[in-house]
Amino acid sequence: MKNILFLETNTTGTGSKAMKIAKEKGYKVHFWTSDFGQYNSMQEDHPSKIADEFLVIDTYDIDQMKYVINEKQLSFSGVLAFDDYHLLPAASLANELNLPGHKTCSLEKVRNKRKMRDHIIKNEFNLISQPEYNAVSSIENLDQLKLNFPCVIKPVDDSGSNGVTVCKNEEQLRNSLTTEIKRKTNERGYQLAEEWLIEELIIGKEYSAEMIYTDLQWKLVSITEKETFGEHSVECGHVTGPLDFPFTNLEENLSKLLELFGLNFGASHIEFFINENNLYLVEINPRLAGDCIPKLVEIATGINMVEHVVLQAIGTKPNIGDKKEKYASIQFALPTSLGEYTEVNGVDKVKDTKGYVRMSINKLPYSSTGIKSSYNRLGYIITKGDTKEEAQEAAKEAINSLEWSVTNG
Repeated sequence: MKNILFLETNTTGTGSKAMKIAKEKGYKVHFWTSDFGQYNSMQEDHPSKIADEFLVIDTYDIDQMKYVINEKQLSFSGVLAFDDYHLLPAASLANELNLPGHKTCSLEKVRNKRKMRDHIIKNEFNLISQPEYNAVSSIENLDQLKLNFPCVIKPVDDSGSNGVTVCKNEEQLRNSLTTEIKRKTNERGYQLAEEWLIEELIIGKEYSAEMIYTDLQWKLVSITEKETFGEHSVECGHVTGPLDFPFTNLEENLSKLLELFGLNFGASHIEFFINENNLYLVEINPRLAGDCIPKLVEIATGINMVEHVVLQAIGTKPNIGDKKEKYASIQFALPTSLGEYTEVNGVDKVKDTKGYVRMSINKLPYSSTGIKSSYNRLGYIITKGDTKEEAQEAAKEAINSLEWSVTNG
């Protein structure tokens, strides 16, 4: 039996689905993790229930993983990662084993948001706009900058809205940076670069483009409209499908953007704002989207992006095929009260919602100290519809009908 290696996974189920697909195709699934405790919130699809072989190992230590592979004479047909922090380790192992994967030099440019923006400017790429930005690594750096407010501060290499804050004045900016400097690692044990971008705040609708690499070119599969909540811009809802979108050359321009970085593998999740008639790049994620967006895309278009990525990892590039035109939406439950969330009621009633597809509630009890990143969400509900409004309204109605018991609030 052939083997496929997964380095960690994300907590919204995409990686778990990929493992199931690999098993269906006859592969023995190996799952390597630094700590199984990272997945305690996953009520469904916990990786320990799916994978055939497990290894607890430092999944950021590339040399250690190479040593284990050589020492145990392990043979893999593909190596995959589904979270930002393990894209580089997975690519390094794939390159070492002569397997399909990203070029590490491309990932290094795009994973660091400051390097990404610098590379675009250096190459005079003007098919998509960028906000004004500065990079800082200390409080003292702020004294050297002429800043306009409001602005956004964000770490150059984190994700899930971690460390992102909209600042209305210099005091808020200094306080946010002071807090961020103390944060050396994130929830996934990833050691942060200790560098932050301070960007112009772009007001407008936020979208993402879900793209897949196939037939030696990038294809735009779907566009997702996003909703965010609070000063940390935590994503609280999405809808995808044949949205009314004014830019007819989006696929061509975003393909050229990815080619600029030498990206030619897997999927890409490109986030951007629309302000008047301009597209402003937020970030390039050289992976499938999180937040169950691949599931939304499959519901709306019929295209299984997760399967495409698995097939690419083992050396196959299937065609996209024809797309259906429906809509799918997700709404996340946010802990809007402080305290310990101990119980949720109304779950059975939610399943009767028109267009209901699935629901996931994180393991309770959960102690909330505020909404600072996507790790603070309580769960989600997915719905579908023939129109954007139908799908969105069903998801919002369902999530708002849940009743949470909170103590010590």
